[in-house]
Amino acid sequence: MTNPTTLGSYDPPIPLAEQISHEWMLDPAITYINHGCFGARPRVVSQSQQRWRERIEARPIELIDRRRDDLLSDAKAAVARFVGVQPQDFGFVTNATGGVNAVLQSLTFEPGDELLTVNHVYNAVRQAMRHVAERSGAKVIELPIPLPVQSPQQLVDAIAAGLTDRTKLVVVDHITSPTALIFPVKQIIELCEQRGIDVLVDGAHAPGMVDLDIASLGGAYYSANLHKWACAPMGTAMLWVRPDKQAPIHPTTISHFFGEGLAAELSWQGTRDMSGWFAAPDAIAYFEQYGWDRVREHNHQMATWVQRMLCERWAGIGVEPTTPLDGSMIGSMTTLRLPERMREVGETPIELHDRLYDEFALEVPIFDWDDAWWIRASCQIYNTPDDYEKLADAVLKLLA
Repeated sequence: MTNPTTLGSYDPPIPLAEQISHEWMLDPAITYINHGCFGARPRVVSQSQQRWRERIEARPIELIDRRRDDLLSDAKAAVARFVGVQPQDFGFVTNATGGVNAVLQSLTFEPGDELLTVNHVYNAVRQAMRHVAERSGAKVIELPIPLPVQSPQQLVDAIAAGLTDRTKLVVVDHITSPTALIFPVKQIIELCEQRGIDVLVDGAHAPGMVDLDIASLGGAYYSANLHKWACAPMGTAMLWVRPDKQAPIHPTTISHFFGEGLAAELSWQGTRDMSGWFAAPDAIAYFEQYGWDRVREHNHQMATWVQRMLCERWAGIGVEPTTPLDGSMIGSMTTLRLPERMREVGETPIELHDRLYDEFALEVPIFDWDDAWWIRASCQIYNTPDDYEKLADAVLKLLA
């Protein structure tokens, strides 16, 4: 895995094409800088999914029953090349959290065992860890890593300090959701493997944001969304398990192929709409017309510029960077702490979000994390610098 290129320039990137936003289905009346939440779809991807739906509805038994394995095999081959795995070592799930649940609920824990994570963990994954721990008598250990963070080594050191003889599993984000940090997962995996501890990586934001080679990371489990930064249809995600760890892992829905291996079990988890899975290769192909390296570089450069621009524009209200300004620890998103004064604008993060949406037509998430409010800006190829200048202006106007 290679992180996005750290660019020397703090200027916004040159657009990859003229009027590129017209290729997307987003409402132009809304300034959408929340791609990291559910992603967004180019028109060609939604059209591809619709064609698959029509084909399935025209011949349900033929496509869902007789041809399912071949169709899934074609889709998996494209995804496997994209993320650096072998097709037989992964299967489709509906979201990264579902893949994480499949792993957690398949493993066996005993009283006193520790499941280790950090406070940047996605809340749904936190709850899944709580569930399996409470059921077995194990404990969830959540290490605090406050912001700002100045180097990846800080993250490695924090996890190293939290490992004990009782640690049975480490769960870590590749790219955190609330704080938009890229974690050095390869170094963390190597650290844990030296102690005989398996690592489950929540890669919800990774495909499409960073150049992935999942198998080379060396971890035991990797769950990832394809509907976020790879922009496949919603409900398109994947679970990869290292070959030597596959035998005990099963989907959360046990069905006809139980005991026939990970790939076979994931290929049929009950009746569901597989059109998004079949359309995933067309999402990957959409970005290939621009070049994936260019796409990732564009989005990373935009996020680096946004981080610096917002810190400069909001310096007077007490906003400072939470990661190095060179962008070395972020990908296509950046998160900044909002000043305490923002609580005068809205009593809750939801109220503040709603004011930004209702009064300024801005779709941007506000998080309550670590006893502070945070705002996260996402950068995709359809975004322009004006989108983020509008955000900067809106926050200043609300505080005026």
